[in-house]
Amino acid sequence: MAEEPDDPLGPRVRALFSDLAHAGDLTAAGGIRVGEAGCVGLGTRVRFSLALNGTRVEQVRYRAYGCPFTLATCEWLARQLTGRQLAGISAQALRAAVGAPPDWAAALGIPLQRLGRLLVVEDALQQAAVGSSEGNADIAPQH
Repeated sequence: MAEEPDDPLGPRVRALFSDLAHAGDLTAAGGIRVGEAGCVGLGTRVRFSLALNGTRVEQVRYRAYGCPFTLATCEWLARQLTGRQLAGISAQALRAAVGAPPDWAAALGIPLQRLGRLLVVEDALQQAAVGSSEGNADIAPQH
């Protein structure tokens, strides 16, 4: 009997990808920050929505088009950030809270060949954290 090949996703990514509890949109009134990055045509597109109360992240939701590594990373970040107090609303505070894409890859067992996709995730998350509230024209859709 032939051995089953190893799971290319790994157990952490597979578990997160199987339970995308934070996928979707936030519909609360006001105070929602949105950030988008990527392009469906290039294989990765991510949109994060953050509900903030001061510097506390009350809720996180995302919509993502991409590989299982991309979606699992979005879910993992949503879980890491929900309920967390940031040291300020900035890219630096966000990085201090959840690390950087190489840290995410190491924590989730994602091959470094997928790092480019995680950089798109980071761009969307940073834009949401430091960007304007939803509905403002400075968050232009990307195709």
